[in-house]
Amino acid sequence: MQRKSSATNLLAYKREILGANGTTLTPPANFTPLTKIVATLGPATQTYETISRIIEAGVNVIRMNFSHGTHEFHKEIYNTVRKVASDLGTEVAIICDLQGPKVRCNCFPDGGIELKRGEKVSVVHSAEDGKPGLITTKFQAMIEHCKVGEPVLFDDGLLRAVVVERKPNELVLLVEQGGTLKNRKGINLPSTDLGPLPALTEKDRDDAIFVLRELEADFFALSFVRKPEDVHDLRKVIEAEGKDTRIIAKIEKPQAIQCLDDIITIVDGVMVARGDLAVEVGPAKVPCLQKHIIRHCLEFGVPVITATQMLESMTHNVTPTRAEATDVANAIFDGTDCVMLSGETAAGEFPVETVNTMQQIILETEFNIRDGHATQFKSRLFNPLHQKDSSGKTAGFQVGLAAHLLAENTDAAAFGCVSDSGNSAIRLSTSRPSIPIYVFSTSLQTVRRMSLTRGTYGVILSSIPSAEDVFGQMEKRLKRLGVVKTGDNVVYTAGLPTLEHATTNTVHVKTVE
Repeated sequence: MQRKSSATNLLAYKREILGANGTTLTPPANFTPLTKIVATLGPATQTYETISRIIEAGVNVIRMNFSHGTHEFHKEIYNTVRKVASDLGTEVAIICDLQGPKVRCNCFPDGGIELKRGEKVSVVHSAEDGKPGLITTKFQAMIEHCKVGEPVLFDDGLLRAVVVERKPNELVLLVEQGGTLKNRKGINLPSTDLGPLPALTEKDRDDAIFVLRELEADFFALSFVRKPEDVHDLRKVIEAEGKDTRIIAKIEKPQAIQCLDDIITIVDGVMVARGDLAVEVGPAKVPCLQKHIIRHCLEFGVPVITATQMLESMTHNVTPTRAEATDVANAIFDGTDCVMLSGETAAGEFPVETVNTMQQIILETEFNIRDGHATQFKSRLFNPLHQKDSSGKTAGFQVGLAAHLLAENTDAAAFGCVSDSGNSAIRLSTSRPSIPIYVFSTSLQTVRRMSLTRGTYGVILSSIPSAEDVFGQMEKRLKRLGVVKTGDNVVYTAGLPTLEHATTNTVHVKTVE
């Protein structure tokens, strides 16, 4: 093969990817982002002002972490978020992230202790604080099940020890990789069989009942899911309270990978929880597992969040590393619905700047994909014609694919969907169209839940229009929102007759008048 061919390909690549000045093209000011941002709230983001600023900067979903804080604290934060959204004239989804059987150390009198390589340290089951040479934990199963020779990892694997001796209610560890162990840091036991430990602990059950009775959260995130039965346990609690709160399964255990499809088909969202997943399986496996999980979520039409350390350095720095910026972009190339910020917004020094940075990366990445640049990255990870929902049906995905193809062939500016549940819009989104999807619903829950799905934006309706008026009414609302203008093509989907709440069965293209 002649080298001229590769040179020609390189020139074509440069013309396609780069602008005239050798840089990627800059998105215009009115460019609508499709990938959503999840932000975790905490000490750095608990005031009305800061929550307002991060939502205005681009946050679509708020995560409340029930590993920390009291019920009173979470109720106050919840009310503040809803007040901010109302004042801003928008809606955000709220995820209540349940702690799960997370092994944590207790606190220390001075906020932490030093673990030195080669020294021995004891771990005991106790509610008391630890001290130098002694780590305490409330997790009895760790003391009962850990065996000599098994590794014990602290703080997402930053500190490492191995069990060298077992005593009654005590483990003796030899520190292999030292550092400062701070208050309530996580403990991972990647080689320890903890037996039939439920994903839903008593604390989680109490937290879930509090949320169901006192708050109107949109999603629960269930930690350390290993099998479908873990999801069913939480679903029973939700149904017993007469609610319909949706469930996101956090994939952070190797057992969950083994039955991934069975889990995906019974949940409403998935989180690639890369922190604990990396500790459990090793960091080298995480990039491929991330792509594997996202691909399977696309195949089943389930929204997926990519989480953990996406802009970690911005916890203390005003700019990210180059690797972090690339990580966010690569998650978008993979097809993720959401990218998530954890400690960066919960406890970081620059929460607003971090959200602004993530939004900028999203805009730059999507614009260079959407406008024909970087076409080699356009996702064709699955065949939409073969997609099936949890009941094995394919029709909803094929209607979405038909709408997508029609939009491409008519150079449409947006989609408009009438949907009670939002499911038709989620199925349309899984084909990853390059234009936004506006979901019209009389359900406030549906409008809020659309915040989790790539490219979908909920629009509340006071009532469902008749079949004769449905497309005209959607057009009027889209014009008032300023997202389409006269001469634009819009592709609409609906279930006709609308007043009978029919399943989506119609695709219609209309030029805005």
